[in-house]
Amino acid sequence: MYTICDIMLLINFRKQKEEMMKKILAGACCALFAVFSVTLAGCSGNGKGDSASNDDPIADGTLSVAVDDTYLPMEFRDDQNNLVGFDVDLAKAIGEDLGVKVDFTTVAWDGIFNGLNAKQYDAIISSTSITPERQEGFNQTNPYVSNGIVIVSRKDATPVKTFEELASKTVGVQLATTADNGAQKLKEQTGTNVQIKQYDGMLDAFAALEGKQIDNVMTDVGVAMYYVAQKPELFEVTSEVLTNEPIAVTVRKGEDAFTEKLNETLKKLQDNGTMTEISMKWFGEDMTDNINSEIKVIE
Repeated sequence: MYTICDIMLLINFRKQKEEMMKKILAGACCALFAVFSVTLAGCSGNGKGDSASNDDPIADGTLSVAVDDTYLPMEFRDDQNNLVGFDVDLAKAIGEDLGVKVDFTTVAWDGIFNGLNAKQYDAIISSTSITPERQEGFNQTNPYVSNGIVIVSRKDATPVKTFEELASKTVGVQLATTADNGAQKLKEQTGTNVQIKQYDGMLDAFAALEGKQIDNVMTDVGVAMYYVAQKPELFEVTSEVLTNEPIAVTVRKGEDAFTEKLNETLKKLQDNGTMTEISMKWFGEDMTDNINSEIKVIE
């Protein structure tokens, strides 16, 4: 038989035990919460989004740049799989002027803007045309290369000079580019009976043009000039420049101080001849001087 004292002692013991267990559980929960918080902090960022200041994305000493590496001569892989091209050289020159390291992230074009908003990188330097639609959703710097859409034909075929002359033909475009959007809008506006075939990259589009799987290509003038220069016996630019969409660096909306910093650097590179040197290397002419900044897009 237990006495009242024994029972009281037993109750006190159990209470002490319960209090001890509560403290142990509370400590364990705090520890788990701390680990969970650290894990979330590591996962919620994406590349570098959380490590850099919201006001200055390159405060961590790195400029993270997104490129679509299938867009010759702007950004592509050479025979040794090195990332090269006009925009690659430009990004490196920007990084050097800003005193930061440049990291490249290769992204398919149709996802490149979503990745920027998700803070997977700091900027898109990937032949990004200035358009009213993009300016609504993003900050874009002053233009650094002249650009517009043209039509490319095979030399063994009838040259196409206007969009309407694409009737009963198949034209290749890169998916989600201004050439793709423009072709779709012109087809609707003009009622032209043209088949628009979308490709993930211009390499595939020009390979299809060479193989006579399509009749023409619509693309940026700089890209067209590059392919024509590589195979002048096969390709030629046969239309006038249909739009005026100069190219700029694109960053997130509201990053005004960062945009201005990039504008200052671009002006330095223009003034000291770096831009001209890069342009001559990749285009054989200077497409960075006297840029017409009046935007003309197909609406």
